[in-house]
Amino acid sequence: MDVSISYVNEEGEDLLKRDYFQFYNIYYLQKNEETGKFERVKAADNQSSFYVDQGTNRYALRVFPNREFIDGKSTTLIEDHRDNIDTLRVQGYNEGRGSIAERIWYNGELAWETAPNPPRRYFTVTKSSL
Repeated sequence: MDVSISYVNEEGEDLLKRDYFQFYNIYYLQKNEETGKFERVKAADNQSSFYVDQGTNRYALRVFPNREFIDGKSTTLIEDHRDNIDTLRVQGYNEGRGSIAERIWYNGELAWETAPNPPRRYFTVTKSSL
């Protein structure tokens, strides 16, 4: 399961810049079995990528969210080139070798849900800057 996110400012201008792609980091919030506490674990580099979305002609960040669901939810942290950290929470479950998303929140706001949205997990976030 992947999630694609575009970032725009209030004027609708693309905020993702190719020069900054290398500075983005993805982290998974995972429960430590020994301590029971949650820890931030860096995701492998292949768990995110950037591309130009054909529908909007803007850059998008494609993220493969955390597959460790606790009480039906997983948490993925997105760190941008300015060290700002945003939270992607997925309500869903694992089925076979894949994951099924039912709802997705971005920084606490519902950004996507299965119905009535199309199957494509894509949304746009408006920020003043990145």
